[in-house]
Amino acid sequence: MTRRLPSFVRTTAFRLTLLSAALFALSSFLILAFVYAASAGAALRRTDAVINDELAAVERRFQESGIQGVNRYILQRTVGGSDVLYLLINPNGRLLSGNLNGMPDAPILDEGWLDFVYGRSPVDGEESERDSRRARARAVPIGDGYTVFIGIDIEDEDRLIGRMLRAILAASALVIALGIISGVVVSRRFSRRLDAVNMVARTVMRGELTRRAPRNGSGDELDELSANFNSMLDRLEELMHRMRNVGDSIAHDLRSPLTRMRNRMEDALRADGDRKSRQAALEQALNDSDELLGVFNAILSISRIEAGERRDSFETFDPAPLVSDMGELYEPVCEDSGHDFGVQVDDGLVIRGDPNLVSQAMANMLDNAAKYTPAGGAIQLRLRQCRDGRVEISVTDTGPGIPEADRLRVTQRFVRLEESRNQPGSGLGLSLVKAIADVHNAELILDDGAGSHDGDGTGLRIALVFPFADKTA
Repeated sequence: MTRRLPSFVRTTAFRLTLLSAALFALSSFLILAFVYAASAGAALRRTDAVINDELAAVERRFQESGIQGVNRYILQRTVGGSDVLYLLINPNGRLLSGNLNGMPDAPILDEGWLDFVYGRSPVDGEESERDSRRARARAVPIGDGYTVFIGIDIEDEDRLIGRMLRAILAASALVIALGIISGVVVSRRFSRRLDAVNMVARTVMRGELTRRAPRNGSGDELDELSANFNSMLDRLEELMHRMRNVGDSIAHDLRSPLTRMRNRMEDALRADGDRKSRQAALEQALNDSDELLGVFNAILSISRIEAGERRDSFETFDPAPLVSDMGELYEPVCEDSGHDFGVQVDDGLVIRGDPNLVSQAMANMLDNAAKYTPAGGAIQLRLRQCRDGRVEISVTDTGPGIPEADRLRVTQRFVRLEESRNQPGSGLGLSLVKAIADVHNAELILDDGAGSHDGDGTGLRIALVFPFADKTA
Protein backbone atom coordinates (compact mmCIF):
# COMPACT_ATOMS: atom_id res chain seq x y z
CA MET A 1 0.00 0.00 0.00
CA THR A 2 1.38 3.41 -0.96
CA ARG A 3 2.24 5.54 2.04
CA ARG A 4 0.41 8.84 2.04
CA LEU A 5 2.49 12.02 2.28
CA PRO A 6 2.04 14.26 5.36
CA SER A 7 -0.65 16.87 4.95
CA PHE A 8 1.73 19.80 5.17
CA VAL A 9 3.74 18.46 2.20
CA ARG A 10 0.64 18.77 0.02
CA THR A 11 0.03 22.40 1.00
CA THR A 12 0.56 25.29 -1.36
CA ALA A 13 2.72 27.02 1.26
CA PHE A 14 5.20 24.12 1.27
CA ARG A 15 5.36 24.01 -2.51
CA LEU A 16 5.82 27.76 -2.83
CA THR A 17 8.50 27.77 -0.14
CA LEU A 18 10.28 24.87 -1.82
CA LEU A 19 10.05 26.62 -5.17
CA SER A 20 11.41 29.85 -3.67
CA ALA A 21 14.28 27.94 -2.07
CA ALA A 22 15.08 26.22 -5.36
CA LEU A 23 15.04 29.51 -7.24
CA PHE A 24 17.21 31.14 -4.58
CA ALA A 25 19.63 28.22 -4.68
CA LEU A 26 19.77 28.37 -8.46
CA SER A 27 20.39 32.12 -8.46
CA SER A 28 23.05 31.73 -5.75
CA PHE A 29 24.67 28.92 -7.72
CA LEU A 30 24.73 31.04 -10.88
CA ILE A 31 26.24 34.00 -9.04
CA LEU A 32 28.88 31.87 -7.34
CA ALA A 33 29.56 30.06 -10.61
CA PHE A 34 30.19 33.42 -12.23
CA VAL A 35 32.56 34.32 -9.39
CA TYR A 36 34.29 30.95 -9.82
CA ALA A 37 34.65 31.40 -13.59
CA ALA A 38 35.91 34.95 -13.16
CA SER A 39 38.44 33.86 -10.51
CA ALA A 40 39.68 30.91 -12.58
CA GLY A 41 39.94 33.08 -15.68
CA ALA A 42 41.84 35.79 -13.80
CA ALA A 43 44.29 33.20 -12.42
CA LEU A 44 44.85 31.75 -15.88
CA ARG A 45 45.46 35.17 -17.42
CA ARG A 46 47.87 36.06 -14.63
CA THR A 47 49.83 32.81 -15.18
CA ASP A 48 49.99 33.35 -18.93
CA ALA A 49 51.17 36.92 -18.40
CA VAL A 50 54.03 35.77 -16.15
CA ILE A 51 55.10 33.12 -18.70
CA ASN A 52 54.99 35.59 -21.59
CA ASP A 53 56.99 38.17 -19.61
CA GLU A 54 59.64 35.55 -18.87
CA LEU A 55 59.74 34.50 -22.53
CA ALA A 56 60.22 38.15 -23.48
CA ALA A 57 63.18 38.35 -21.07
CA VAL A 58 64.70 35.21 -22.65
CA GLU A 59 64.20 36.72 -26.13
CA ARG A 60 66.11 39.85 -25.05
CA ARG A 61 69.02 37.75 -23.74
CA PHE A 62 69.11 35.86 -27.02
CA GLN A 63 69.25 39.13 -28.95
CA GLU A 64 72.06 40.39 -26.72
CA SER A 65 74.23 37.27 -26.20
CA GLY A 66 72.86 34.52 -28.37
CA ILE A 67 72.04 31.01 -27.18
CA GLN A 68 74.89 31.06 -24.66
CA GLY A 69 73.41 34.12 -23.02
CA VAL A 70 70.06 32.32 -22.79
CA ASN A 71 71.74 29.29 -21.22
CA ARG A 72 73.52 31.45 -18.63
CA TYR A 73 70.27 33.26 -17.82
CA ILE A 74 68.38 29.99 -17.25
CA LEU A 75 71.21 28.59 -15.09
CA GLN A 76 71.23 31.76 -12.99
CA ARG A 77 67.46 31.63 -12.52
CA THR A 78 67.31 27.96 -11.59
CA VAL A 79 70.33 28.15 -9.22
CA GLY A 80 68.81 31.23 -7.60
CA GLY A 81 65.71 29.25 -6.60
CA SER A 82 63.17 30.78 -8.99
CA ASP A 83 59.64 29.43 -8.89
CA VAL A 84 59.56 29.45 -12.69
CA LEU A 85 60.10 26.13 -14.47
CA TYR A 86 62.78 26.23 -17.24
CA LEU A 87 64.06 23.96 -19.96
CA LEU A 88 66.53 24.71 -22.76
CA ILE A 89 66.74 21.93 -25.36
CA ASN A 90 69.21 21.75 -28.26
CA PRO A 91 68.31 20.70 -31.82
CA ASN A 92 69.18 17.06 -30.96
CA GLY A 93 66.62 17.02 -28.12
CA ARG A 94 69.25 17.05 -25.36
CA LEU A 95 68.61 19.06 -22.19
CA LEU A 96 71.12 21.91 -21.85
CA SER A 97 69.80 23.59 -18.69
CA GLY A 98 66.67 23.91 -16.55
CA ASN A 99 65.07 22.65 -13.36
CA LEU A 100 62.95 19.90 -14.99
CA ASN A 101 64.11 16.39 -15.90
CA GLY A 102 62.82 16.70 -19.44
CA MET A 103 59.94 17.72 -21.61
CA PRO A 104 56.62 16.75 -20.03
CA ASP A 105 54.60 14.04 -21.69
CA ALA A 106 51.60 16.27 -22.47
CA PRO A 107 50.02 17.45 -25.72
CA ILE A 108 51.16 20.84 -26.93
CA LEU A 109 48.30 23.13 -27.89
CA ASP A 110 48.20 26.19 -30.10
CA GLU A 111 51.18 28.57 -29.82
CA GLY A 112 53.07 26.03 -27.72
CA TRP A 113 50.85 26.08 -24.61
CA LEU A 114 50.45 22.93 -22.50
CA ASP A 115 49.18 21.86 -19.08
CA PHE A 116 51.10 19.05 -17.37
CA VAL A 117 51.90 17.34 -14.10
CA TYR A 118 55.44 17.21 -12.73
CA GLY A 119 57.10 15.86 -9.65
CA ARG A 120 58.66 18.37 -7.27
CA SER A 121 61.42 17.25 -4.97
CA PRO A 122 61.12 17.75 -1.16
CA VAL A 123 62.24 21.13 0.07
CA ASP A 124 65.32 21.49 2.33
CA GLY A 125 66.08 17.76 2.36
CA GLU A 126 62.74 16.60 3.71
CA GLU A 127 62.30 12.83 3.55
CA SER A 128 58.91 12.93 1.90
CA GLU A 129 57.83 11.50 -1.41
CA ARG A 130 57.91 13.59 -4.57
CA ASP A 131 54.87 15.82 -4.77
CA SER A 132 52.92 15.62 -8.04
CA ARG A 133 51.86 19.12 -8.97
CA ARG A 134 50.09 20.76 -11.85
CA ALA A 135 51.75 23.38 -13.99
CA ARG A 136 51.19 25.41 -17.11
CA ALA A 137 53.94 26.21 -19.61
CA ARG A 138 54.80 27.36 -23.10
CA ALA A 139 57.40 25.90 -25.44
CA VAL A 140 58.81 28.35 -28.02
CA PRO A 141 61.54 27.75 -30.66
CA ILE A 142 64.54 30.03 -30.39
CA GLY A 143 67.68 30.32 -32.48
CA ASP A 144 68.62 27.59 -34.93
CA GLY A 145 66.58 24.59 -33.76
CA TYR A 146 66.70 25.32 -30.02
CA THR A 147 63.59 25.24 -27.83
CA VAL A 148 63.00 27.18 -24.65
CA PHE A 149 60.36 25.87 -22.26
CA ILE A 150 59.01 28.14 -19.48
CA GLY A 151 56.29 27.10 -17.03
CA ILE A 152 54.55 28.19 -13.80
CA ASP A 153 53.40 25.96 -10.95
CA ILE A 154 49.61 26.39 -10.65
CA GLU A 155 48.92 23.69 -8.04
CA ASP A 156 48.17 26.14 -5.21
CA GLU A 157 45.82 28.22 -7.36
CA ASP A 158 44.07 25.05 -8.59
CA ARG A 159 43.54 23.93 -5.03
CA LEU A 160 42.18 27.32 -4.07
CA ILE A 161 39.79 27.31 -7.03
CA GLY A 162 38.81 23.71 -6.23
CA ARG A 163 37.98 24.70 -2.65
CA MET A 164 35.95 27.59 -4.03
CA LEU A 165 34.00 25.20 -6.27
CA ARG A 166 33.31 22.85 -3.37
CA ALA A 167 32.19 25.82 -1.28
CA ILE A 168 29.81 26.86 -4.05
CA LEU A 169 28.28 23.39 -4.24
CA ALA A 170 28.07 23.15 -0.43
CA ALA A 171 26.42 26.59 -0.21
CA SER A 172 23.87 25.64 -2.86
CA ALA A 173 23.11 22.39 -1.06
CA LEU A 174 22.81 24.28 2.24
CA VAL A 175 20.38 26.78 0.73
CA ILE A 176 18.21 23.95 -0.60
CA ALA A 177 18.33 22.16 2.76
CA LEU A 178 17.43 25.33 4.66
CA GLY A 179 14.67 26.00 2.12
CA ILE A 180 13.20 22.55 2.71
CA ILE A 181 13.42 22.99 6.49
CA SER A 182 11.82 26.45 6.35
CA GLY A 183 9.19 25.07 3.98
CA VAL A 184 8.36 22.33 6.47
CA VAL A 185 8.17 24.80 9.38
CA VAL A 186 6.12 27.40 7.51
CA SER A 187 3.78 24.89 5.87
CA ARG A 188 3.17 23.01 9.14
CA ARG A 189 2.20 26.28 10.82
CA PHE A 190 0.12 27.26 7.78
CA SER A 191 -1.47 23.81 7.66
CA ARG A 192 -2.39 23.88 11.36
CA ARG A 193 -4.15 27.19 10.99
CA LEU A 194 -5.98 26.07 7.85
CA ASP A 195 -6.94 22.81 9.54
CA ALA A 196 -8.54 24.83 12.34
CA VAL A 197 -10.60 26.78 9.78
CA ASN A 198 -11.55 23.58 7.92
CA MET A 199 -12.56 21.96 11.21
CA VAL A 200 -14.90 24.86 11.93
CA ALA A 201 -16.31 24.61 8.38
CA ARG A 202 -17.01 20.88 8.80
CA THR A 203 -18.63 21.56 12.17
CA VAL A 204 -20.84 24.25 10.65
CA MET A 205 -21.84 21.87 7.83
CA ARG A 206 -23.07 19.47 10.54
CA GLY A 207 -25.39 22.21 11.82
CA GLU A 208 -23.37 23.86 14.63
CA LEU A 209 -23.59 27.50 13.58
CA THR A 210 -22.09 28.83 16.82
CA ARG A 211 -18.53 27.70 16.08
CA ARG A 212 -16.02 30.30 14.90
CA ALA A 213 -12.55 30.14 13.37
CA PRO A 214 -9.70 30.99 15.78
CA ARG A 215 -7.65 34.15 15.28
CA ASN A 216 -4.17 34.94 16.54
CA GLY A 217 -4.32 38.71 16.14
CA SER A 218 -1.34 38.83 13.77
CA GLY A 219 -3.31 40.61 11.05
CA ASP A 220 -1.87 38.41 8.30
CA GLU A 221 -3.86 36.97 5.40
CA LEU A 222 -4.92 33.88 7.39
CA ASP A 223 -6.07 36.04 10.28
CA GLU A 224 -8.02 38.18 7.80
CA LEU A 225 -9.46 35.00 6.25
CA SER A 226 -10.62 33.86 9.69
CA ALA A 227 -12.19 37.26 10.33
CA ASN A 228 -14.07 37.22 7.01
CA PHE A 229 -15.04 33.58 7.58
CA ASN A 230 -16.44 34.44 11.02
CA SER A 231 -18.33 37.42 9.58
CA MET A 232 -19.81 35.12 6.96
CA LEU A 233 -20.83 32.67 9.70
CA ASP A 234 -22.41 35.50 11.70
CA ARG A 235 -24.41 36.50 8.64
CA LEU A 236 -25.32 32.87 7.95
CA GLU A 237 -26.44 32.34 11.53
CA GLU A 238 -28.54 35.49 11.34
CA LEU A 239 -30.16 34.34 8.08
CA MET A 240 -30.83 30.87 9.45
CA HIS A 241 -32.34 32.42 12.56
CA ARG A 242 -34.58 34.54 10.36
CA MET A 243 -35.60 31.53 8.30
CA ARG A 244 -36.50 29.59 11.43
CA ASN A 245 -38.60 32.46 12.71
CA VAL A 246 -40.19 33.55 9.45
CA GLY A 247 -42.69 30.67 9.47
CA ASP A 248 -43.84 31.45 12.99
CA SER A 249 -44.00 35.16 12.17
CA ILE A 250 -46.09 34.57 9.04
CA ALA A 251 -48.43 32.23 10.89
CA HIS A 252 -48.77 34.69 13.79
CA ASP A 253 -49.30 37.82 11.69
CA LEU A 254 -51.47 36.32 8.97
CA ARG A 255 -53.65 34.16 11.20
CA SER A 256 -55.94 37.05 12.15
CA PRO A 257 -56.80 38.27 8.62
CA LEU A 258 -57.25 34.69 7.42
CA THR A 259 -59.54 33.94 10.38
CA ARG A 260 -61.56 37.10 9.76
CA MET A 261 -61.89 36.30 6.08
CA ARG A 262 -63.05 32.74 6.83
CA ASN A 263 -65.64 33.92 9.40
CA ARG A 264 -67.05 36.49 6.99
CA MET A 265 -67.33 33.92 4.21
CA GLU A 266 -69.13 31.56 6.60
CA ASP A 267 -71.54 34.36 7.49
CA ALA A 268 -72.14 35.01 3.81
CA LEU A 269 -73.05 31.34 3.25
CA ARG A 270 -75.67 31.25 5.97
CA ALA A 271 -79.14 30.72 4.67
CA ASP A 272 -80.69 33.39 6.90
CA GLY A 273 -78.38 36.11 5.69
CA ASP A 274 -79.74 38.77 3.38
CA ARG A 275 -78.16 39.83 0.10
CA LYS A 276 -76.75 43.06 1.49
CA SER A 277 -74.92 41.37 4.38
CA ARG A 278 -73.51 38.73 2.04
CA GLN A 279 -72.22 41.38 -0.32
CA ALA A 280 -70.60 43.26 2.59
CA ALA A 281 -68.96 40.05 3.81
CA LEU A 282 -67.59 39.30 0.35
CA GLU A 283 -66.28 42.84 -0.04
CA GLN A 284 -64.50 42.63 3.31
CA ALA A 285 -63.11 39.24 2.32
CA LEU A 286 -61.71 40.85 -0.82
CA ASN A 287 -60.12 43.56 1.32
CA ASP A 288 -58.54 40.90 3.53
CA SER A 289 -57.29 39.10 0.42
CA ASP A 290 -55.75 42.33 -0.85
CA GLU A 291 -54.06 42.79 2.53
CA LEU A 292 -52.62 39.26 2.34
CA LEU A 293 -51.47 39.79 -1.23
CA GLY A 294 -49.80 43.03 -0.15
CA VAL A 295 -47.90 41.17 2.55
CA PHE A 296 -46.70 38.50 0.13
CA ASN A 297 -45.79 41.10 -2.47
CA ALA A 298 -43.76 42.96 0.16
CA ILE A 299 -41.96 39.73 1.06
CA LEU A 300 -41.15 39.08 -2.59
CA SER A 301 -39.95 42.66 -3.05
CA ILE A 302 -37.64 42.40 -0.04
CA SER A 303 -36.23 39.09 -1.28
CA ARG A 304 -35.60 40.44 -4.78
CA ILE A 305 -34.00 43.61 -3.46
CA GLU A 306 -31.75 41.66 -1.10
CA ALA A 307 -30.73 39.45 -4.02
CA GLY A 308 -29.50 42.56 -5.87
CA GLU A 309 -31.76 42.13 -8.90
CA ARG A 310 -32.19 45.90 -9.27
CA ARG A 311 -28.48 46.86 -9.29
CA ASP A 312 -28.39 46.79 -13.08
CA SER A 313 -30.81 49.73 -13.16
CA PHE A 314 -28.63 51.95 -10.93
CA GLU A 315 -27.86 55.43 -12.21
CA THR A 316 -26.40 58.66 -10.87
CA PHE A 317 -29.19 61.19 -10.37
CA ASP A 318 -30.23 64.29 -8.45
CA PRO A 319 -32.64 63.22 -5.68
CA ALA A 320 -34.04 66.73 -5.15
CA PRO A 321 -36.93 66.43 -7.69
CA LEU A 322 -37.74 62.98 -6.29
CA VAL A 323 -37.93 64.28 -2.70
CA SER A 324 -39.95 67.33 -3.77
CA ASP A 325 -42.47 65.16 -5.65
CA MET A 326 -42.79 62.86 -2.64
CA GLY A 327 -43.40 65.89 -0.43
CA GLU A 328 -46.15 67.15 -2.74
CA LEU A 329 -47.73 63.69 -2.70
CA TYR A 330 -47.79 63.31 1.09
CA GLU A 331 -48.59 66.90 2.07
CA PRO A 332 -52.38 66.52 1.56
CA VAL A 333 -52.29 63.10 3.20
CA CYS A 334 -50.70 64.56 6.32
CA GLU A 335 -53.10 67.49 6.34
CA ASP A 336 -56.06 65.11 6.21
CA SER A 337 -54.65 63.14 9.16
CA GLY A 338 -54.05 66.28 11.21
CA HIS A 339 -50.24 66.45 10.93
CA ASP A 340 -48.07 69.45 10.23
CA PHE A 341 -45.85 68.56 7.26
CA GLY A 342 -42.68 70.22 6.02
CA VAL A 343 -40.12 69.58 3.29
CA GLN A 344 -36.54 70.81 3.26
CA VAL A 345 -34.48 70.12 0.12
CA ASP A 346 -30.86 71.04 -0.61
CA ASP A 347 -30.04 71.36 -4.30
CA GLY A 348 -26.98 70.22 -6.21
CA LEU A 349 -26.66 66.76 -4.62
CA VAL A 350 -26.33 63.41 -6.40
CA ILE A 351 -26.69 59.79 -5.36
CA ARG A 352 -26.26 56.54 -7.25
CA GLY A 353 -29.09 54.05 -7.18
CA ASP A 354 -32.53 53.12 -8.44
CA PRO A 355 -34.93 56.12 -8.28
CA ASN A 356 -37.97 53.83 -7.95
CA LEU A 357 -36.48 52.02 -4.96
CA VAL A 358 -35.50 55.31 -3.32
CA SER A 359 -39.07 56.55 -3.81
CA GLN A 360 -40.43 53.34 -2.31
CA ALA A 361 -38.17 53.71 0.72
CA MET A 362 -39.33 57.33 1.27
CA ALA A 363 -42.95 56.26 0.92
CA ASN A 364 -42.53 53.58 3.59
CA MET A 365 -40.75 56.02 5.90
CA LEU A 366 -43.51 58.57 5.48
CA ASP A 367 -46.26 55.94 5.91
CA ASN A 368 -44.59 54.82 9.13
CA ALA A 369 -44.42 58.40 10.44
CA ALA A 370 -48.05 59.19 9.48
CA LYS A 371 -49.29 55.93 11.04
CA TYR A 372 -47.67 56.32 14.47
CA THR A 373 -47.59 60.11 14.93
CA PRO A 374 -50.69 61.31 16.83
CA ALA A 375 -52.93 63.99 15.34
CA GLY A 376 -51.48 67.42 15.94
CA GLY A 377 -47.91 66.17 15.60
CA ALA A 378 -45.39 67.16 12.98
CA ILE A 379 -43.57 65.30 10.18
CA GLN A 380 -40.62 66.61 8.19
CA LEU A 381 -39.04 65.19 5.01
CA ARG A 382 -35.48 66.41 4.45
CA LEU A 383 -32.71 66.09 1.87
CA ARG A 384 -29.28 67.37 2.92
CA GLN A 385 -25.55 66.79 2.60
CA CYS A 386 -23.66 65.48 5.63
CA ARG A 387 -20.34 66.92 6.77
CA ASP A 388 -18.47 63.91 5.37
CA GLY A 389 -19.93 64.47 1.89
CA ARG A 390 -22.61 61.76 2.02
CA VAL A 391 -26.24 62.50 1.13
CA GLU A 392 -29.02 61.97 3.68
CA ILE A 393 -32.75 61.55 3.10
CA SER A 394 -34.60 61.58 6.42
CA VAL A 395 -38.12 61.59 7.85
CA THR A 396 -38.51 63.06 11.34
CA ASP A 397 -41.71 62.90 13.42
CA THR A 398 -42.93 63.75 16.90
CA GLY A 399 -44.53 60.38 17.54
CA PRO A 400 -43.83 57.88 20.33
CA GLY A 401 -40.51 56.85 18.80
CA ILE A 402 -38.78 53.50 19.14
CA PRO A 403 -36.74 52.50 22.22
CA GLU A 404 -33.02 52.28 21.46
CA ALA A 405 -32.93 48.61 22.43
CA ASP A 406 -35.53 47.76 19.76
CA ARG A 407 -34.18 49.83 16.84
CA LEU A 408 -32.17 47.02 15.33
CA ARG A 409 -34.94 44.48 15.79
CA VAL A 410 -37.68 46.53 14.09
CA THR A 411 -35.84 46.34 10.75
CA GLN A 412 -36.35 42.56 10.69
CA ARG A 413 -39.30 40.98 8.94
CA PHE A 414 -42.65 40.73 10.74
CA VAL A 415 -41.28 42.42 13.87
CA ARG A 416 -43.88 44.67 15.49
CA LEU A 417 -43.55 46.24 18.91
CA GLU A 418 -46.31 45.63 21.43
CA GLU A 419 -47.35 49.29 21.31
CA SER A 420 -48.16 48.98 17.59
CA ARG A 421 -50.08 45.69 17.66
CA ASN A 422 -53.40 47.56 17.46
CA GLN A 423 -52.26 49.40 14.33
CA PRO A 424 -52.81 47.94 10.86
CA GLY A 425 -49.73 46.55 9.16
CA SER A 426 -47.54 43.48 8.85
CA GLY A 427 -44.18 44.63 10.21
CA LEU A 428 -42.52 44.70 6.77
CA GLY A 429 -42.26 48.46 6.14
CA LEU A 430 -38.92 49.08 7.82
CA SER A 431 -37.65 45.70 6.59
CA LEU A 432 -38.18 46.93 3.04
CA VAL A 433 -36.40 50.21 3.84
CA LYS A 434 -33.48 48.24 5.32
CA ALA A 435 -33.26 46.05 2.20
CA ILE A 436 -33.23 49.14 -0.05
CA ALA A 437 -30.51 50.71 2.11
CA ASP A 438 -28.36 47.58 1.92
CA VAL A 439 -28.62 47.23 -1.86
CA HIS A 440 -27.50 50.88 -2.19
CA ASN A 441 -24.66 50.43 0.35
CA ALA A 442 -26.42 53.13 2.33
CA GLU A 443 -26.65 53.43 6.11
CA LEU A 444 -30.05 53.21 7.79
CA ILE A 445 -30.17 55.34 10.96
CA LEU A 446 -32.94 55.26 13.57
CA ASP A 447 -32.59 57.75 16.41
CA ASP A 448 -34.56 60.22 18.48
CA GLY A 449 -36.61 62.69 16.52
CA ALA A 450 -37.55 66.33 16.98
CA GLY A 451 -40.00 65.54 19.74
CA SER A 452 -37.47 64.00 22.13
CA HIS A 453 -36.97 65.75 25.45
CA ASP A 454 -34.00 64.97 27.71
CA GLY A 455 -33.50 61.56 26.13
CA ASP A 456 -37.03 60.32 26.86
CA GLY A 457 -37.14 58.68 23.40
CA THR A 458 -40.09 60.75 22.11
CA GLY A 459 -40.08 61.20 18.36
CA LEU A 460 -38.25 59.25 15.68
CA ARG A 461 -35.86 60.13 12.88
CA ILE A 462 -35.37 57.60 10.09
CA ALA A 463 -32.49 58.48 7.79
CA LEU A 464 -31.03 56.90 4.68
CA VAL A 465 -27.42 58.04 4.29
CA PHE A 466 -26.08 57.32 0.78
CA PRO A 467 -22.37 57.05 0.03
CA PHE A 468 -20.61 59.83 -1.86
CA ALA A 469 -21.26 59.71 -5.61
CA ASP A 470 -19.19 61.48 -8.25
CA LYS A 471 -21.28 64.01 -10.18
CA THR A 472 -19.34 63.30 -13.35
CA ALA A 473 -19.97 59.52 -13.22
